[in-house]
Amino acid sequence: MGSYGFPSIFGGSNGSNCCDPGAPWCCPQFYVGYNVEQGTDRSPTVFDATSRTFDGRLPGFNQFTIDIQEPSGVWLGVSNYCKIGERLGFFASGWYLFPTTGNADQTFTAPGVFAPSVGSWSASKSMGWIDGAVILGSQCGLNLIAGFRWDKYNLQLKNNVSVSLAAPPGTNLPAEADLTVNHYMPFLGTQYCCGDPCCGLLVRVIGFPWVPGTGTYGQTFNNIPDRFQATWNPSRAWFIEVFSEYTRNCFGVGCIGVFGRFNYLSSRGNATPTDLLGVFPGLPDYDFTLTRQSWTIGGKVKLDFALPGLPNFGLFL
Repeated sequence: MGSYGFPSIFGGSNGSNCCDPGAPWCCPQFYVGYNVEQGTDRSPTVFDATSRTFDGRLPGFNQFTIDIQEPSGVWLGVSNYCKIGERLGFFASGWYLFPTTGNADQTFTAPGVFAPSVGSWSASKSMGWIDGAVILGSQCGLNLIAGFRWDKYNLQLKNNVSVSLAAPPGTNLPAEADLTVNHYMPFLGTQYCCGDPCCGLLVRVIGFPWVPGTGTYGQTFNNIPDRFQATWNPSRAWFIEVFSEYTRNCFGVGCIGVFGRFNYLSSRGNATPTDLLGVFPGLPDYDFTLTRQSWTIGGKVKLDFALPGLPNFGLFL
């Protein structure tokens, strides 16, 4: 996860364990984190689609839910923190979760028509974001954060296997599906550091109650040459992120520590499907909902490369 705040901007350790009141400078950093695995029983990621009106032409497609396992994976990130003034800082960062594979369960229902039909997928997921923010406040203590994040989430589903015989006769099993969602996240938050702003305890919370975005969901079926395709406009969404780290000086040459991060996103919006095979015109609009949470843990190492008269650069792992 890494640190968004003044612990990076306003201080190298230099063995001094104090704030750095020097002139403006920047500090590029690199990060490694571990995405903690979560099983489908905890529903770490759920994608749900419900048609606004019942349509008997697509049995089972009036409502479907995909429960996605949250497999473990590796996060890599890079950021650059700049001190602009005694009470003003700026940062920009980019994060990427390398594609991970797991399982997903999909349930089709048509209330009052037939019992739910359940299938299991092989799922591949990747995600990442780019963000930037300004940080207002003193070098130590409580600070305010205001920024913007572009978040992209992609899910690929393949090799569907039916685990239920409740589907109506003639129903084609799904062959593959994919979900891609972009969220454009303004955010506000605060952070507090206790002790040294470079090596100490840091707690940060950011989030926002409104997150716009765009997305698509598509699904093909065996023996059908076309696909169900819907354009998604998530407009009722919110997110929160909580981050904490604890670091200590290490022989006056840098800092070592541990960190943890929790992310939660709830996104809901209208989806408009295109015609399927040209024989199902006027398909009903859907409500699409994506709920996503993740835990990340890792270690932090900051090594000083400061020379007299030059900025203090560091490497975070």
